[in-house]
Amino acid sequence: MEDDLINKLFDESWSYSRRKDIIGNLKTINYDIIVIGGGITGAGVAREAAMRGLKVALIEMQDFSSGTSSRSSKLAHGGIRYLANFELKLVREATTERNWMRNHMPHIIRPIPFLFIDWEDGKDSKLLIKIATTLYDVRSDWFSNFKNYKKHKWYPPEKVFELEPEIRKDGNNGGAVYYDNNMDDARITLEVLKEAVIRDADIINYCEVTDYIKEDDHIKGVICKDLENDVDFQVKGKLVINATGIWTDDQVENYPDDIPEPVIRPTKGVHIQFRRKDIGNEMATIIRSITDDRAFFVLPREEHTIIGTTDTDYKGDLANPYCTKEDAEYLMKSVKHYFPNANVDFENLVSTYAGIRPLVMQKGKAESEVSRDHLIFWSNDKLLTITGGKYTTFRKMAEDLLEEIADKGLFPGIGRKKGFSKKMLKISLEKDEWESLSKTFEVNLDNDILDHIYRQYGRGAMEILKIISETASLGQRIDSENAFILGEVLYSLRHELTLHLIDVFCRRTEMAIKIDHRNQSQAAKKVAELMAKEYSWSDEKKQNETNDYLDYIKKTVSFI
Repeated sequence: MEDDLINKLFDESWSYSRRKDIIGNLKTINYDIIVIGGGITGAGVAREAAMRGLKVALIEMQDFSSGTSSRSSKLAHGGIRYLANFELKLVREATTERNWMRNHMPHIIRPIPFLFIDWEDGKDSKLLIKIATTLYDVRSDWFSNFKNYKKHKWYPPEKVFELEPEIRKDGNNGGAVYYDNNMDDARITLEVLKEAVIRDADIINYCEVTDYIKEDDHIKGVICKDLENDVDFQVKGKLVINATGIWTDDQVENYPDDIPEPVIRPTKGVHIQFRRKDIGNEMATIIRSITDDRAFFVLPREEHTIIGTTDTDYKGDLANPYCTKEDAEYLMKSVKHYFPNANVDFENLVSTYAGIRPLVMQKGKAESEVSRDHLIFWSNDKLLTITGGKYTTFRKMAEDLLEEIADKGLFPGIGRKKGFSKKMLKISLEKDEWESLSKTFEVNLDNDILDHIYRQYGRGAMEILKIISETASLGQRIDSENAFILGEVLYSLRHELTLHLIDVFCRRTEMAIKIDHRNQSQAAKKVAELMAKEYSWSDEKKQNETNDYLDYIKKTVSFI
């Protein structure tokens, strides 16, 4: 059974060439549940429901994880800052879910040390930092099956300077080092979706839900528009779940009396990225803005450093937020203060991205004070909504939702013990197994490329090696500064329902943020050429795809 599920990951049934078959199923099958939304929340619900034996459909109006789920700080973390708001329950949930992720997605969840410094006249004193990091460890590991990577440790100033040589020395009173994890948010969303696909879920992108099918004022399905072909069709099911994140209010037609209208308070979070050598950081660091004292991160990610995030109320286009010059300067000013030798300027900026958080409305609170807890509620028309929450708690959110459904008795026999779905993802691969299996392939790849494909694709890296062993040219780098190769693109085209060039760069890989914006045109042309060959695109289609993607990149750095 386990081998069968693993084999289904690579049978090419969830691909562009089979998209018509997926839509055909959606038109004809009467589903147990229909999930609207293909971000991490919807993906988690689809996985949890499919693991409990339910027949699942999931419909996403853009590409999978094209909203908030590909625009986070790319951390699997417990949220140490929520301790300041006494959200001990949320921190417990998030840290224990983080620990599960690290143990069950070992290839892609990478522990990193975080430095939390006591600055002279700063808001975070040595006592507060020690209390916070101790609580963080306790909430994480106390009576937990899966523990954090390491416990925190306090270091005096001279040791801090050894660990982080480029950090500001003036006013540095020492600090604590604790641990959270790097990840690729869009990649994990895809792998969670595939967990549902291999259990016979029908999952589609670029289909927009335009209306509901109702019987006796109760929702019994949805009307969709296939945006690729401008065709409407119906999908019928017993229960429809709204997991649309920042678009939650667009799907709710009537609100319960105890739920605010609108329920979502969208806030914008911006990140900027530099080459790590231009910052000089060895670890992740929490710093506070010298403008408004708000905390944000300086995060190492292999050869790059991500800086962010901002947190401001947002009223613009939810699908297309961008970093502004003011956003970038706000972050850069403080980084330059804490890392005095950093080459933080627009000339060295590699990329930017912006996302919108789906915060649940709480009156009278500032943006950064709003809770990240999730909310589940029923509408009178029997629409079930799940919203809010943190990326890291996606599994727990889905579990809570399925328990709510089980309590209603809609699907007999779906109740499970808590933690039932804390299982290894089928794509997951331990490092020692990778090192052993990868040696069986006769391929000539640099070590950084081998490390990259293992880290990103886990068991899928074996399929990429197969592709390259058959066509050696697909081991070619797409960009000389990075480890991305054409073989991983072809893998995504054949196994991950990838329709557009922008999907490859923004959500199947991290090329959109790791390739310098000045080098994007050359990279886009290489990948578009491969896609044109695989998908039989015309020259006009290939050029339009390239132009659309490069237009997006231009908007991310339009202020330079």
